[in-house]
Amino acid sequence: MLAHVVDTLRRVVDDVVVVSAPDLALPPLPARVVCDPEPGLGPLAGIAEGLSHVGSDLAFVTGTDAPFLSPEFAEALFAFGAAAAPLVEGRVQTLAAVYPRSALTHARVLLARGRRRPLDLLEAVAYRKVQPHELPGTESLRGFNTPTEYLEAVREVEGDATARLEFAGRARRLAGCCAVEVPVGTLGEVLDRAPSGLALRSGEGVAPEYRVTLGSGDPVDDAWIPVGPGERVVVRDALAEEDP
Repeated sequence: MLAHVVDTLRRVVDDVVVVSAPDLALPPLPARVVCDPEPGLGPLAGIAEGLSHVGSDLAFVTGTDAPFLSPEFAEALFAFGAAAAPLVEGRVQTLAAVYPRSALTHARVLLARGRRRPLDLLEAVAYRKVQPHELPGTESLRGFNTPTEYLEAVREVEGDATARLEFAGRARRLAGCCAVEVPVGTLGEVLDRAPSGLALRSGEGVAPEYRVTLGSGDPVDDAWIPVGPGERVVVRDALAEEDP
């Protein structure tokens, strides 16, 4: 998702700044990555950190859950030449908005006063409320807040997206192969795509004789976990410390 947003915005702006939590592992990106020094202060602190690193007078601010973000949407907001944010169904979209670099001073004052809402910052710089008819559609504002919404967005953007289901040890012998490519879905749906002879599920979790990880991470046991494009689901014998 982050790579998608960065690639989209690089078609519009001269410089992309990604504000990340200090302990978050990110993929290689054609962007400047800076750390939020106080991630517990919420999005306003992240916006302030980003504004402190931009070189232009205006910056488009977005979250990473923007699978349908288009260059035209960002360009339309930049065209107002000042702070601007969409007003859709009575809600100001503060994380799909343009902020002036000069707003950094206001942001620091607000944070010092314990005010952490991005809307407070927009109001401090007298932003323009942009109506839907002034934008090239509002599809760019669609995000996701649940695993189901995430998977629906993935399927809309990339209908043939796949994940990799890998097998080790006894699971490999039973599967008769090392790995298969399967459509993205919940963990349960991915496990159900295993070759016949493998009963990997038990109710809403993983069968007790197996251990399942996402890549090299910790074991997972929730069938509703979303498995996205390119992710690896690895199945091992639960009793084996190491599998060949």
